[in-house]
Amino acid sequence: VYCVLLGLPGAGKGTQALNIASARGILHISTGDMFREASANRTSLGVEAQEYMSKGELVPDDVTISMLLERIEEDDAASGFMLDGFPRTINQAEALDLALEPRKKQIEVVPYIKVPEDLLMARLTGRWSCPDCAEIYHTVTKAPKVDEVCDSCAGHLLQRSDD
Repeated sequence: VYCVLLGLPGAGKGTQALNIASARGILHISTGDMFREASANRTSLGVEAQEYMSKGELVPDDVTISMLLERIEEDDAASGFMLDGFPRTINQAEALDLALEPRKKQIEVVPYIKVPEDLLMARLTGRWSCPDCAEIYHTVTKAPKVDEVCDSCAGHLLQRSDD
């Protein structure tokens, strides 16, 4: 199964993508995790992605597409995957379609998580994330022990530019 999970920021895509992938026995590919791993490994794309992430900015399409296309070529993605955080743009969606075409595969399932706007606003306005280890915090439901400092790695917490 080749699947993309869509929804607005704060809808819970990451949580649900992980649950669905686990239940289906398919690979969960999170662009955020992919960026952090490439950054930790100091790959050229990872270093470039980190420049944007450290400022709370979105990683540009060319970097995101290159990383994702490399990732889906790995053996563990051959039997299917659940994409979380990709595609975010039409350009990314078109690149994914083109990459799957030679395999004679296509995205089969595209669930959309719909959450009431007031709940999204409440989730996003208090959401903080660590660009170093990907830990997510919320000022009401999961506050860090020290304001703006990650409990896991002591990294500086940021609010994403799209929150």
